[in-house]
Amino acid sequence: MGNEVGMIGVCGLGGVGKTTIMKNINNELVRQTKFDKLIWVTISYPLDAIKLQENIARAIVVDDRQGLPKGEDKERRAVALLSIMGRVRHVLILDDVWEKFSLNEVGIPEPTIQNGSKIVITSRSIDVCQRMGCEIVKVEPLSFQESLNLFLDKVGHHIVEVPNLEGILKLIVNECGGLPLAIVVIAESMKGEDDVKVWNNALIELRERVKSVNGSDKEIFEKLRFSYDRLNSFEIQNCFLYCSMFREDYPFSTGELIEGWIDEGLIEGLPSRKAAHDRGYAFLNKLVKNCLLEKTVDS
Repeated sequence: MGNEVGMIGVCGLGGVGKTTIMKNINNELVRQTKFDKLIWVTISYPLDAIKLQENIARAIVVDDRQGLPKGEDKERRAVALLSIMGRVRHVLILDDVWEKFSLNEVGIPEPTIQNGSKIVITSRSIDVCQRMGCEIVKVEPLSFQESLNLFLDKVGHHIVEVPNLEGILKLIVNECGGLPLAIVVIAESMKGEDDVKVWNNALIELRERVKSVNGSDKEIFEKLRFSYDRLNSFEIQNCFLYCSMFREDYPFSTGELIEGWIDEGLIEGLPSRKAAHDRGYAFLNKLVKNCLLEKTVDS
């Protein structure tokens, strides 16, 4: 990112890999010393300006006494945040932005050559990024060969040795539309399966589901639903649905999540709470392996 470019918008379809690309860039920036602070904030929908201000301030200021004033006065907090951010040369990554908002009203200083700071936004909407004044970088879906390579990396390259399966496998990969998230989700859900009839049925299910859903996110939604259905356990499915009661990107701890499942009666019929915890951990592991839940740094 040259000095003349202060804001970049990384745009593309849901599941195309925008967040993954930015995580890799963030990790590379950590190894460098060009900036005082790297700040990553996932934006909830609808935008919560107070929460956004708080998350940015906490990433910069360790001592709460030097942070934002208490209370719900967004304007006073914006002035304070502007001062806090102005003290450090930073990269601010705003992940998953759904709507345009005013940087000034939140208290985010505009990047300039003088302050040397940068802002990167990821969004499904090119229009949102353009209206916020970003230089656009569009993330394109993978080519078919790239998609096939990724699918085989996840499901296992040995699968092409199964008689009469390679053609069906390629059709399934094609249904993923070059979206890495869809490819990984479906490959993980099919791992260990070598029955051609099961693969053929999976292809039929994928095609039928895409026909039944409309909207810009139908491709990735239906691939996720495919993985959900293949959990083959109402217990695990209910545990997954339990997570929908919490806000987007809510960071569960393993213990907190499993305790919630047990207390809600989603894991029952076991002789002890320890046994229920072990069962819950097995459920959680299954959801992570099927890419329906994602591990964080703190897990």
